[in-house]
Amino acid sequence: LKRWRELSDQSIAKYEVDVQLKRYESALRHLFASGQAEECLKFIDEHSLHKLGLELFKDDKASHRSIMISLGERLLSERKSEEALTVFLASNPKYLDGAKRASRACGDWRTYFACCEEDEETIGSDQVQSIAESISSKVCTMREQQHNYVAAASILLEYGHDVAGAIDMLIAARFWTEGRRIAHLHKRADLVKKVVDGSVSYARTCIGDLTERASTFEVANERYAEVIVLRRDAIREADEAGVSCIHDDSASMFSMQSIASNASLRSNASGTSVGSVGTVASVSTVISVGATSTFSFTGDVDTLKHKSKYNKIGRDNKKKKRPKKKGAAARRMKPGSEEELKELVATLTHTCPDEHYVDVISETITFLLQSGKQSMATLLFEAYQEFDSAIARSQTARLDRDKKTREDQETNGRKERHLHDFIEHPCEKDINAIKCKPLKESLHSLFSILI
Repeated sequence: LKRWRELSDQSIAKYEVDVQLKRYESALRHLFASGQAEECLKFIDEHSLHKLGLELFKDDKASHRSIMISLGERLLSERKSEEALTVFLASNPKYLDGAKRASRACGDWRTYFACCEEDEETIGSDQVQSIAESISSKVCTMREQQHNYVAAASILLEYGHDVAGAIDMLIAARFWTEGRRIAHLHKRADLVKKVVDGSVSYARTCIGDLTERASTFEVANERYAEVIVLRRDAIREADEAGVSCIHDDSASMFSMQSIASNASLRSNASGTSVGSVGTVASVSTVISVGATSTFSFTGDVDTLKHKSKYNKIGRDNKKKKRPKKKGAAARRMKPGSEEELKELVATLTHTCPDEHYVDVISETITFLLQSGKQSMATLLFEAYQEFDSAIARSQTARLDRDKKTREDQETNGRKERHLHDFIEHPCEKDINAIKCKPLKESLHSLFSILI
């Protein structure tokens, strides 16, 4: 006993020295050697020494679990909820209270309800409703939102026995066929009708949205055709001077006089300079991604929408006083600048429907046909075909004009014996490749017969 006390005192002395020198791992080893388990656990938590602590206490089940719980709480406080959930459940025995908090934090509702069952916790209808609303209200991409609505529907149906609420979520997710199935399963003819009416309403919204998108794309594409010429000229002149203007807006109008001269030449279609028709101001009054866009689901904001000067999405109705910006931020965006080009590229990119949106439109058309709503299905099908054609026409016309301009420049250069190298902006390949994803081939086959 005396010998053990001497060793313990020596370990404490070494521990104190290590703490002063901030050698915390060494300090923990000496503290562990002194046999003070409770102090070790506090020290581990204080200095985040969980890895070493788990190694030292691998044969002490109770202390090992305490360290695991401490690690889980630390991860949860650092907003690493998925990692925290795994740690809590890996504890022996499982730390269900922490697991429930972590699963709620990371949106893992399946694990949450499993933990509740394992913990023999009674889940009330208000709690079910709250969880469903929490999941469905998350702002994310369209595909993720659809997944969240379906998850909320499952929760309401399986744990809250709320058929009507589940159907509402499936309608919001545009899961028409699943909504119809659930409604029939529960002998709810009224809810079957609600799903069909929801698909009709969504089809009308899509038709208006596609029309607006076509107009947006055409106007933005016309302005892009002007700006890309200015940017090529800026790149050429910057290259000749040995500076870069692609990523630096301060150099985006490398030579104001020459760019202004180029602008007047490029605007021969309207007879105006960059400062009048075809400017940022005139374009921005036309371009708008849409007030009732099908990018977003019911009651949610879509993060895919491009929030730029070309639309009003995300802006408050009330005007708010904003602090005056200083320095570079105070300067207005220059017509023909790299900044304007980036805005146009984003508008063109996001105005063309992504793959998921097109798939939802295809599924909506199919469901409408199956539900006896052929006229509405036809209108939506034709609206998308018209949109597809409008994008293709706009792209083809711009590319043809650009090709003709380049050929004329090359011809004039040969006559004047002054040839320019081919200049291409890094964004051009992506923009030139923009085209609409076609609807499902099965729909084209059907409408070749039905229309």
